[in-house]
Amino acid sequence: MAKWKEVSSYTGEEIEEDAPTNSAGSGAVSMPPDAMMKKKKKTLLDARTKTYKEHKAKLEAARLKRENARKSKFVEKVKESIDDFNREIYFEENNMNILKDIVVKKQAKPVKFSDGTMKVDMFTASAITQVYNKVNIDNKKKLEKMVNGTKGQFGSMANKIMKMISK
Repeated sequence: MAKWKEVSSYTGEEIEEDAPTNSAGSGAVSMPPDAMMKKKKKTLLDARTKTYKEHKAKLEAARLKRENARKSKFVEKVKESIDDFNREIYFEENNMNILKDIVVKKQAKPVKFSDGTMKVDMFTASAITQVYNKVNIDNKKKLEKMVNGTKGQFGSMANKIMKMISK
């Protein structure tokens, strides 16, 4: 095997090698030709360009959409939780309006009586309002008196109405 002589750049002495090296310079690792190609530089977005302004508008629109989605979900949950509290709407003198609201919204609500509150479901409220709509004026007044009375009066009236409906 032929010996090649090369001069060290550090010491200036001859170096004996078995094979020639690629001229990689002083101690650098040689690379294949495709690796030495220049990489494409990424252009930075300049705030003065049209592309940047379009990019910014897209980002802003996406952010607003996310915020509105979050707000609407939050608002819905707040509205639902407010319904659970006993607020001024439950201090109405006529609980028939609350029973009609239960039927319209298809959701149970607490109804305030003289001796406390009681949660009324949609089925009971629907039955009472249907009977209320079909009776004459004198019986409507009696039903309103029982609906706006005590919990016991309301319970007994609801039981009687359920018996009437089941027949």
